[in-house]
Amino acid sequence: MPHYGLLTNPSNEILAEIVKAYELDFEYVEVGIEGPEGHPLMIKKKKDNILNLLQKFSHKPIAHTPYWIDLCSDYEHVRHAWVLEAKREIRIARMIEIDLINFHANLNGMFYGEKRKVLLDNMIKSLREIVSYAHKYQIRVMLENVPRSNGIHNIDEFKYIIDNVDPLFVHLDIPHAFTSGGMKSVIDYLSTFKDKIVHVHWHDNHGTGDEHLPVGSGLIDHQKALKVLKNINYDRTITLEVFTNSNDARSSANKLKTMWSEDLQQ
Repeated sequence: MPHYGLLTNPSNEILAEIVKAYELDFEYVEVGIEGPEGHPLMIKKKKDNILNLLQKFSHKPIAHTPYWIDLCSDYEHVRHAWVLEAKREIRIARMIEIDLINFHANLNGMFYGEKRKVLLDNMIKSLREIVSYAHKYQIRVMLENVPRSNGIHNIDEFKYIIDNVDPLFVHLDIPHAFTSGGMKSVIDYLSTFKDKIVHVHWHDNHGTGDEHLPVGSGLIDHQKALKVLKNINYDRTITLEVFTNSNDARSSANKLKTMWSEDLQQ
């Protein structure tokens, strides 16, 4: 049975966000290391209080970094600066006793066709350095697929990166995969990376954009996705990334739990 958690909203005071996740009976909190309220300096300032609150949960916290970090940049000074920032976020994660951190498969620029390989290789170069650095802090690094966009959402491009950075794990955002090609894309991601998936994000959308809706408000076949997760013996973490409100996130978690249990009884 997976463990369910809630992501902190970086626009809100971080201690209050952690308390809210606990009061809503989530098993862990995914800490957004992102400004303004989750800025690394803010987390450092509130470290002791954050640690005290995180100890209340039954499962370990996870670190979530900003999606716009540009580890692919063909501007070498910029790419290097983002790698340095990624290393700082790793140190911040370790400071609050987190051992799993995500980065996003973001990509910027007018790169199409064969030219995209330049940026994919830059991402590999950046992640190799980041993964090596994280290893010193006993932190695992995972890459999150992004929704349909100019970013790296195509499964072949995503796999190229995963295959060329070791060890690099997969943070699968189910609804992001849905925007890339419907349920076929979701199943392809689950099947391709079944041995690499260590964390999942869940919400809903209508397949055309990243809406972050409550479960059941869009077109995703949640039961089908859950069944595949069970078939690959997934028992790790699922964060509800529902942006309408926290109560919708809680009810979405309950729906997933119910569907999971009902399928087991069939």
